[in-house]
Amino acid sequence: MTALLTSSLVLFTGLLPAAARAQAPAESIEPLLAAAKPELGKTIFAQCAVCHVASAGAQATIGPNLWNVVGRPVASQTGYDYSDSLRRIGGNWDFEKLSVYLTDPKSLAPEGRMPFPGIKSINERANLIAYLRTLSDDPVALPASAAGASSVASSEDDPEKWQGLPAGSGREDVFYRCKACHSLMIVKQQGLDRDSWDELLVWMVDENGMPPIDDEATRNRVLDYLTTHYGRD
Repeated sequence: MTALLTSSLVLFTGLLPAAARAQAPAESIEPLLAAAKPELGKTIFAQCAVCHVASAGAQATIGPNLWNVVGRPVASQTGYDYSDSLRRIGGNWDFEKLSVYLTDPKSLAPEGRMPFPGIKSINERANLIAYLRTLSDDPVALPASAAGASSVASSEDDPEKWQGLPAGSGREDVFYRCKACHSLMIVKQQGLDRDSWDELLVWMVDENGMPPIDDEATRNRVLDYLTTHYGRD
């Protein structure tokens, strides 16, 4: 199965210029949160799940456990070795601080170790933060500024954003799960039948540490999409 896929892990290392790191999102996230869609945020979270677990009482993996992350003190999970850069942020992970960090992690932690370029779309960040808020036994209240919020788009139907993936059910699942670790060009080049795609997903979990797709409906949606658009003729 290793011959079917050449891993193309993209590591985002090195520091950004100081001016770029200092830029915060121009638009507040709070007015969008009431209309944000946690179910879409769960799909976006697939790229986070490569390094983070998000369940009560679970041990940290590559990154800290994100259960109860909204509202908790920054760099506070017991037993996790945070970078000094992240510890210096201080305060709590409120909605705005999460939005700034998720836009560009280096903006708040220039020497942080998280190899993630950030989420530039405010709609995506709103949906993701709305989902992160649900990962708690007692979710923090939405801010008062979220009342009467306008709707948040599920996605921008922009070919450049989706890196050439055609529209269709399953596109978001494939996009966020795959791009976290490798170029989508690798996906487009495979040309596998459904059984081979299924075997490849198993191999990626067993040999490359990809988070498993436990939900059967999501797994079938991913397989249907891959087979339809990148299947064998």
